[in-house]
Amino acid sequence: MDNITHSLVGATLAELALPGSATRAQRRAFFVTGIVAANLPDADLVYTRITPAPLGSLLHHRGHTHTIGGLVVLALLLGAVSLVPAARRAIEPHRARWWALAVAGLLSHLVLDSWNSYGVHPFWPFDSHWIYGDAIFIADPWIWLVLAVSAALNTMRPRGGALLGAALALLIAAAGWRQVIPAIAVAALAVAAVALTLLMRPWPPHRRAGTALGLTLLYVAAMFGVRERVTARVLGAPVSASGARIVDVVLSPEPANPLCWSVMTIAVNEPVDLFTTTRGTVSPFVPSGCGRRASAAVWEEPVRQSLAILRDRYRSDCWVRAWMQFGRAPELVPDAIGDLRYGGARGGFTSMSLHSPADAACPARITPWIPPRSDLVGRPAG
Repeated sequence: MDNITHSLVGATLAELALPGSATRAQRRAFFVTGIVAANLPDADLVYTRITPAPLGSLLHHRGHTHTIGGLVVLALLLGAVSLVPAARRAIEPHRARWWALAVAGLLSHLVLDSWNSYGVHPFWPFDSHWIYGDAIFIADPWIWLVLAVSAALNTMRPRGGALLGAALALLIAAAGWRQVIPAIAVAALAVAAVALTLLMRPWPPHRRAGTALGLTLLYVAAMFGVRERVTARVLGAPVSASGARIVDVVLSPEPANPLCWSVMTIAVNEPVDLFTTTRGTVSPFVPSGCGRRASAAVWEEPVRQSLAILRDRYRSDCWVRAWMQFGRAPELVPDAIGDLRYGGARGGFTSMSLHSPADAACPARITPWIPPRSDLVGRPAG
């Protein structure tokens, strides 16, 4: 998830961890801890250059710091920082609560990142498979709204709460102006923000934070339920050629619009040496969820590629083998490879130029992740 969401979750957890008798210094220490812990796994962005681009960011971001073992190391790092005299004086009376907050903040990052289609592999070194939630857009304004209202009302200084609310409103308004979010969703978010503010204003801070976290979890659970409905519609649609077998369905709701989902199927047809990637949009309930149209599912022209060419390049090219540790929807063209989730081979942050395997040394410091498309390249899945 985006770092706005991680920060808001960290602040919400900090409010829940604080004792009622907390001093201003203790509140500051807990809120800094909650927000830092909730974002700390993304520190892997600092060292992605240890492997050449784009492999460094593809393999090391959401890499070792996004595993249970990595979180243990990060928790020890936070514990070491808490021994600094100024920090120790602030948290010492409530050290057990502070540790619970630090661990919860770190775990929250891993849980949130597991909700979308980018993926995580949290159980390394015991299991290096990618896990995809395919249920929440990477930046969800509805989650922002619920958590931000609580955080704004809970700030010690009214000016800070007003600034937080204004920043979120401007961000959503800008997304609506650029048509990233439908106008009707912007209006619904505004009405919900006013209603939630009026509802929560009389409540004590702990109740606001607990309710915000509970509403967020209910929303996420509902989105996972909608995901199953979308999956059923996709698997029941004639999106691939006769004889093809769908090996993966990639899903993501549209920003702030849970009534319309971006979908992608990956199908294999071994007898004719093809794997096919097909994009589309699906409305899980009514066709109008994705705008004015007659059908609940609309599909684009499929991208058809040769299995034999992909497998040959995978066997002969160590750069492609490394790239395939990330690629869930590979697109291979004569001079590049990229992930169709993010622009494909011709553009986007996953695009990697290809060279003659004999002309280039293998990339350094490669990770051990199981390729998501082991089912295409023939690599054993275990």
